[in-house]
Amino acid sequence: MISSKKKYLTMAILSAISSMSFMASVSAEDVTDSKLENYDLENVVIEEKAEEQTYDDKYIRTGGDVDIITSEDIEKHHYTSVADAIKRLPGVEVQDVGYKAFEYGYSNYQASVTINGDSRVLILIDGKRISNEANSSVSSEHNKSQIFALIPPENIDRIEVIKGASAMAYGSDATGGVINIITKKGEYNSSSLDVGFGSWGKQKYTISNSGKNDKLSWMVSYSKDKRDDMKYVDREYKENRTYYNSGYDEDNTFLKLDYDFDENQSLELMHTYKNTFGYYPIMAPDYSSKLALDEAISSGIFNPNNNGYDKLSQDDPAWNRYHRWWYVFNKGSFTKNRTSNYDVKYIFNHDDGIDNYIRIFNNENRYYMDRNRPKFTDYTQLDYKQYSWTKDQAKGINFRWGKKLDDTNILYTGLDFTNSTFSEHSYASYYPNTGVFKHGTISSIERDTWNAFIQDKMQFNKLTITPGLRYNYYGKNKGYSISSSDKYTDYDTDSYSRLTMGLFTNYAIDDNQNIYASWSQVYNAPYAPDIAKAANELEAEKGNAYTLGYNGQIGKSSFGANYTLTKFDNTFGAFSVPSETDPELFESKTTNIASDIQSIGFNYGYKFDDNWSANLAYSHAKISIDKKMNTSSSASYEDLRNNLHYNNKYTVSINYDKDKFNTGLDAILYTGMDDKYFSNNSFLVLDWHANYEIDENLTAYILVNNLTNECYETKAVAKEGIGALPMEGRNFMVGLNYTF
Repeated sequence: MISSKKKYLTMAILSAISSMSFMASVSAEDVTDSKLENYDLENVVIEEKAEEQTYDDKYIRTGGDVDIITSEDIEKHHYTSVADAIKRLPGVEVQDVGYKAFEYGYSNYQASVTINGDSRVLILIDGKRISNEANSSVSSEHNKSQIFALIPPENIDRIEVIKGASAMAYGSDATGGVINIITKKGEYNSSSLDVGFGSWGKQKYTISNSGKNDKLSWMVSYSKDKRDDMKYVDREYKENRTYYNSGYDEDNTFLKLDYDFDENQSLELMHTYKNTFGYYPIMAPDYSSKLALDEAISSGIFNPNNNGYDKLSQDDPAWNRYHRWWYVFNKGSFTKNRTSNYDVKYIFNHDDGIDNYIRIFNNENRYYMDRNRPKFTDYTQLDYKQYSWTKDQAKGINFRWGKKLDDTNILYTGLDFTNSTFSEHSYASYYPNTGVFKHGTISSIERDTWNAFIQDKMQFNKLTITPGLRYNYYGKNKGYSISSSDKYTDYDTDSYSRLTMGLFTNYAIDDNQNIYASWSQVYNAPYAPDIAKAANELEAEKGNAYTLGYNGQIGKSSFGANYTLTKFDNTFGAFSVPSETDPELFESKTTNIASDIQSIGFNYGYKFDDNWSANLAYSHAKISIDKKMNTSSSASYEDLRNNLHYNNKYTVSINYDKDKFNTGLDAILYTGMDDKYFSNNSFLVLDWHANYEIDENLTAYILVNNLTNECYETKAVAKEGIGALPMEGRNFMVGLNYTF
């Protein structure tokens, strides 16, 4: 990827193409004093000089498997979200549902992400955590990563996807990895307008302005993304079906102001706002069972009032006949989500390129769901409505201090405090025919967390070693929950704390090849929802995470291989037990279990000439359960985890870039799905994009997703049956981007 004539500094080596799938993965710590070649891999042009290395590579991170998606790559592919951008990376699994609406806090019916098979993924925006420690959970359905709260891609300078543990600065709970989103900063005066139109009434508009005037720089943008109901391919009849009630309308605004007092001090203000309205289909109906359902109801063979679906086994034919039609026919149901985040960051010293700063932040999410529920006996008629209101807020302070002690030693430390609050009124019910309103579950939780770390990045010739310590303090959960039947649950709990250690290493075989290895201790406290559902007293998650890998380049070829192992001596597992109120019904309980997560990944990239390049990659992950306590015979979430997602992911990209034109074909092959839950045991999805520079200010583009109109899913929910959450069929978008 990078040619060099002379190496004058090796500080935290990790110079790499761990280039997986469709992005160039760069973790460069190999510094040269010569002009570097441009290396184009999968439409990502890397022009890397010493001063252009990523901040984390130079000062924070050592070794590891890291992919970088640049702003140039985002512009060429015209990604519509962070999830859309990272889903092509091997080892990264984005399970999507095909629509924007979601049920707050639950990963079953919204986009969720895992890295190396682990859902414990930390998401950062400019180094700040995007999570809420009051309502998060690592048990069966809760999604800690809050991927719905992320900013649109047009405001992103780069996305760094770190697989596995790679620095104590990131935390002892990020066992899967880290998604670090770095936002753009105004550096020169420029404005742009992007307009795109596509399938199913797709409209996308973005207008932005950036500039710099003396000591003040700014970046401001507004974007709208909207679409009507999408179409998908029905698994049974292979027909194009309309996914009714799946349209959405989303607005985003972004503001970032930077003022430089002098060369060492600056002040930054950032505000991000996202407002999403999405119609909510929940899932797609099962057309193969519609006639059987109608006949069963009309003939009295199946009476939903007396044989509720939740009392039927999932292998009973009546399950899908009933559940997949009654539950999904929610015409007019919708969710609204508003995310509003503020940050003020003061850099008080810029020591040898290391930012010493203090940041104050306030992150807030508000959510509302309005859902229509049809009658049991006639799914075309409204029976009652359900509502949910949710607000979560995380506010706090980050402190970072680092110092370059000498050319071979960088000390870096930090302190974080966060106050997290969560309030919810979920699944309240209103019956229009009688005017009766019944409250749902009312919850209120608050929690304070403290974290402090210190690490020392040391250079010994070709070897870089970074030992570190981190102190984790999870304060007491304070709060309560009142169920719809007025059952009161006290959420007050004890606090949890532990000191964890880590060691991260990298060895430069030569200027173009590196071997890395790491070990770190895992720690994560249980959250209020887990504790409330516990079958016994829950202990905090504890374990060890290991990473081993290689990356490098020989001639026109780039290589990468990695292996991760996370051994949880103690983690959380969900299982089913008979309900206290009805022994025929089951409820979820949480307990401690032991578990291993293993993953492997390989990649190969080749640059044929100045115009053509290709990349191939493979990744695999698997969860193993060593033991369970007090579990029923029902399958737990962890048992199903290897069946409810794909087990193997193959990616191929072929790209061409010359003069004013560039294009690329991206392929993802998913294999190893369980056909008890998926439409097939393998899916091949092809995406194509092309850009043409009409003049220096105007670019035209086109992209076609799912070229072959594949019937596929990336997410399965066991109780919903086969193919319940289909992905988009073939669709396109054409547009123009104008800069002025």
